[in-house]
Amino acid sequence: MDDHRFDDLARAVAGGGSRRGLLRGLAGAAALLVAGRATKATAHHGRSGPGDPCRTDSDCVAADAPMICSDNGFTYDGLLNCCTFEGSRCGFDEACCGDAVCLNGVCTRLVDYPAQGERCTDVSVCVAADTAVTCDYVMATGDYRCCAYEGSRCNWDGGCCGSASCINGFCSSSASLAGPGERCQSSSQCVAADTALTCDYIGQTDDFRCCAYEGGRCGWDGGCCGWLRCSDSGFCTGVPPSGCDGEGCECDFHDPSACAPGLVCCAVQSGFICATRRSCGG
Repeated sequence: MDDHRFDDLARAVAGGGSRRGLLRGLAGAAALLVAGRATKATAHHGRSGPGDPCRTDSDCVAADAPMICSDNGFTYDGLLNCCTFEGSRCGFDEACCGDAVCLNGVCTRLVDYPAQGERCTDVSVCVAADTAVTCDYVMATGDYRCCAYEGSRCNWDGGCCGSASCINGFCSSSASLAGPGERCQSSSQCVAADTALTCDYIGQTDDFRCCAYEGGRCGWDGGCCGWLRCSDSGFCTGVPPSGCDGEGCECDFHDPSACAPGLVCCAVQSGFICATRRSCGG
């Protein structure tokens, strides 16, 4: 209680003032006492930490970051909460004001972080969900962007560092040319002196390689697209191997074109022979 108010009250009681004045004095003293207790309680228990509900900036306290009473971007915890600014330390998203999130212990606006293929000034700002990115020169755009190196995932050429291009979803150097039967990611990589090549599936190797279609030159079965094979004369063909063009001849079980039309490569005790489906057991 305030010392002056207490003295005035004491004098009023001692001087025998009116009953109304005495009651007014007692009421005032009681109100002052309650206010004093409320002030002490606020001083000890009324402060709010990061993410806690608040009414004014003075409610908010934190050990290592300046706090204000503002909107933290969440609705479940009320309209106003103690939060801190972008660039300040944090422990969780609710402690950051507005649309900032707590990233690596610092309140950060994600919109400030460029994705793969977007312009950048420093590697620390580059983010991508499914591949490692850095801030480097991109020849396709002629500037610095968040990009990935060869072999990494990409969406377009601007997401690949240096002279690499985005081929079939992966960054590939333009110098990575491939010949017949070599692995590839795009037909633009495939080169050959004597036949047209494309990047297609190879049944023989179960992957994508530079290959030729039927009639194209080849050196082995891996240079022929799909289930074609390289004939003895050096051309891709779907015709069964010589010496196995009729029922009963030996065949390669792994070659779907090993037998003449209407026949299948059937397992028998001695190995594999070409036979009709009925004689092979359906």
